[in-house]
Amino acid sequence: MCKRGGRAHAATGISGTGLGELAIDCPACPHPGKNLPTNWDKVPLEMAFLYTMFLAIDANFRLRNQVVSNEYRSPILGDGWAYLVPSGPYQEHIQNHVSKKEMSNCSGFAAMFLADLRNVAGLRSSGVGGVCCGRHRFWRKNGLGDLQKGERYCNIDFIFWCTIKDEEYLVIVISYDISCQWSINFWKRLANLDSSFIVKFTPTGIRFMVPKFHLRAHQAKCHTKFSFDYAPGCGATHGEVIEEGWAQSNKAAAQTKEMGPGSRAMTLDDIFGFHNWLNSEKLGISVPFLV
Repeated sequence: MCKRGGRAHAATGISGTGLGELAIDCPACPHPGKNLPTNWDKVPLEMAFLYTMFLAIDANFRLRNQVVSNEYRSPILGDGWAYLVPSGPYQEHIQNHVSKKEMSNCSGFAAMFLADLRNVAGLRSSGVGGVCCGRHRFWRKNGLGDLQKGERYCNIDFIFWCTIKDEEYLVIVISYDISCQWSINFWKRLANLDSSFIVKFTPTGIRFMVPKFHLRAHQAKCHTKFSFDYAPGCGATHGEVIEEGWAQSNKAAAQTKEMGPGSRAMTLDDIFGFHNWLNSEKLGISVPFLV
């Protein structure tokens, strides 16, 4: 993985590899200094849609992992160097925030009940939470993390923060099937996680949407506020691309369920890296729809 990431002759050696450095970035998303013009961050608000970052968030409860082996017998090589979040800081964050109560007032959507999963006996991980590019389906660097028991805010908060920290965008549009709930107290939770977070992003710079297919299960009051159809600058985005990504990774669910923590982490990095590589190879190919 280091060889493919161009670390073979790095002056700092393999140990100098940074977090997420070995992940394949989406070439079509906005990257300051790479594919954006000068003064891109000075454009008027009505032109900000040109440089909007679309991110899709979701949880996958098929990528489970049983309590097999341990971190000593199966260590993670290159922890946090590609798509998974760094395990040490992640576990520390979970221990500090896991006891917080999470409430839902959107009774029309059943996914919130997954936070109280009961069939987690014998599992190290009940699934995986992930973030990908909301338009081109590239998995984000440090955008994947294990879920210990259902879809908790503390897990998704850390994964989201980890994949965008130290980056700068005019607007981030988030597609998440429980955006109506997750967005409540979002800035307060992220400020507790990282006090510098609000410096780079303002409440108007992050917009919360619900993917189109999932929106119908929400209460009527969510149907306009969180709809892509009524969101300026979003075009025909549907926000469901992450489901397509899970469909590919789930083919390895039975195998990774029986692996130790290190073997599983490195296997998942390989799987999601191969997914991004295939996407980058086929990004310019368009298939006409049959009418």
